[in-house]
Amino acid sequence: MMRRRMDRFMGAYAELGRFSGAVLVARGEKVLFSKGYGLADHERGVPNRPDTAFRIGSQTKTFTAMAILQLKERGLVRVDDPVARHLPGYPRGEHITLHHLLTNSSGIPDYITTEGFTRVMGTAVTRRELIDTFKDRQPLFEPGTGVSYSNSGWVLLGEVIERVSGQAYGDFLREHVFEPLGMTRTGLADDAKGYLYADGRAEPAPYLDNSRQDAAGALCSTVTDLHRWRLRVPDELVGPYVESDGIAYGYGCASGQGRIETSGGTIGFVGVSARYPADDLFVCVLANFENAAFSEIERGLAAIARGEPYEPPAARVFVTVDPALFDRYAGRYTMRFLGRTSIMDVTRDGDRLMVEVHGLARTELRPMSPTRYFARMKGEVELDFRDGGEVALNWAGRDVTARRVSSS
Repeated sequence: MMRRRMDRFMGAYAELGRFSGAVLVARGEKVLFSKGYGLADHERGVPNRPDTAFRIGSQTKTFTAMAILQLKERGLVRVDDPVARHLPGYPRGEHITLHHLLTNSSGIPDYITTEGFTRVMGTAVTRRELIDTFKDRQPLFEPGTGVSYSNSGWVLLGEVIERVSGQAYGDFLREHVFEPLGMTRTGLADDAKGYLYADGRAEPAPYLDNSRQDAAGALCSTVTDLHRWRLRVPDELVGPYVESDGIAYGYGCASGQGRIETSGGTIGFVGVSARYPADDLFVCVLANFENAAFSEIERGLAAIARGEPYEPPAARVFVTVDPALFDRYAGRYTMRFLGRTSIMDVTRDGDRLMVEVHGLARTELRPMSPTRYFARMKGEVELDFRDGGEVALNWAGRDVTARRVSSS
């Protein structure tokens, strides 16, 4: 009965164009439900299955952290080591520790949210070239005195892993993490295809070269492999060690309200893995639609598994508004997530209202009312434009507030 409810629930999301990917629900080692929906490759008609590999974005970070902890167990690093011990010459490296990098408390700005990232994201770079793009930027704060989510710190951790171990980042993870756990479909393979869903059709997502994500977000995995991994996540990864904007953060994962989560989004993909320790429950959702309702789906599957009420999905209804209204909303906005300030540009393009969050592709804001809009970017996003230049966003299940800092 529970499996049928989950299948109907997922089928409804897929039918509405709000999901394409694979899901898995397990209690302990026992898989309760696992199935793929939609297509992994629309050009060739290949279906998604539980063993389909997806880019997992920032879920990569827990594996990078695990590699550091394994090096620690061998006595090769300590989490309180200064970066300068392993990366001599890195600016302010005497004051930044590996723990600061692991907890996003280093003060190093995030290279992905810089203006223009999407214009270069399709070109390959070496890690040293990537580090050069942020190493000399002004720090946001003194190490350990604040929190600001930063992919830059995780790139540095990838370099530490390689220098200390003498192995390439992907080789180290394969030999010491993936193979011992039987994670045969996890690694740096770059052949997964991501899409954007709009107006009843899937469109290939813009190309993002994996070298631009590196140890911060370059891995691919499956729901089956991530279940194997979650059964063995050490408490040292979970923490938590820092807190910002209501989020408690460990080494690559967030926790709170009886739930431990790692989530990730990258161009063409979104996903989440959530563990509910009190119920010994694990829910994994991986999507190759960047605008999939991944967070809402994970919560719904968890509710079904726990015998709690849940809401079936519904189609959004869009309306037509006077494009002259868009001029009122145009401008540059700033918003915070886990301490990181991101920039959001809202612009009028003829009879369309467009939005671009730095680090993500530009996309259309579709009106649901004169003040409420929907955007397809790294999950489902609904925006409410309010008086005073404030925008309330519900972004993949999280409430975020953006404030206008300049008008177009």
